Amino acid sequence: MSLFPSGRRFSFAGVPKISESFLAATFNVRCPCDKTPNSWEERKDRCTALIREVRMDIFGVQEAKDFQLNDLVADGEYLFFGKGRDDHASRGEFSAILYRVSRFELLEGETFGLSERPEEPGLRSWGSGCPRIATWGLFRDKLTGRKFLFVNTHLDNRSELARINGMKVLEKRLRGKRNEHPMILTGDFNAPPFSAPWKIASAFLRDACTVSRTPHTGPVQTFHAYGKKTLDYPIDFLFVSPELEVLTHRTVSSDLPQGYASDHHALIAKMVLK
Repeated sequence: MSLFPSGRRFSFAGVPKISESFLAATFNVRCPCDKTPNSWEERKDRCTALIREVRMDIFGVQEAKDFQLNDLVADGEYLFFGKGRDDHASRGEFSAILYRVSRFELLEGETFGLSERPEEPGLRSWGSGCPRIATWGLFRDKLTGRKFLFVNTHLDNRSELARINGMKVLEKRLRGKRNEHPMILTGDFNAPPFSAPWKIASAFLRDACTVSRTPHTGPVQTFHAYGKKTLDYPIDFLFVSPELEVLTHRTVSSDLPQGYASDHHALIAKMVLK
């Protein structure tokens, strides 16, 4: 079974509320640990250029440190929300949400651990290689007044059990809020389609690729290790609740003329609240 639908393309004629659509995305921007030519000092302008060129409206980023996030929002077009995984404050990598301030307003939100004690900062569980977190925000669309949840996470790269239980913690933590509002979930799952964490997410949301009105476009893989890996599957995903109609689904290459923006490609979906 292929994750990426194929077949005829659909016309956008008759798509409801197309003028109210927005671009949601997930983008692992890579922590600042690489040397030339992929140091953060070299990549920050590339990341900013990709985000602005695509004109993402709201998106989750993974691996970003606080100063990287500040670089990405320096021009004031976006704000970010989230906390660092080491102390649930400013230390460590963030699974942050960035949003266009002209379009969305953050009403409330939190960062919590994907662990046996989600309130405890910096906790590793189930053999995870490092602390893992998720961030959620309740947003109001300034264009329509509609509210929705946006959730972003980064599952563990070492332990399959940590990935599985981490997704279970996320679902349990947000079950009540999901019953009240439409939800978008973004993240680096460190796992392929139809893996256990993907199936858990699919039990309460829908992979945006599988329900897109048009077939997926762009590279299939999302992680490429600065062009060193060739995979036939993604590890980054966008999930949506049924209240969101997905119009397009695409991977945007992070291989720019000036160099790589990240070791991941950005995954982007145009969607609209029904």
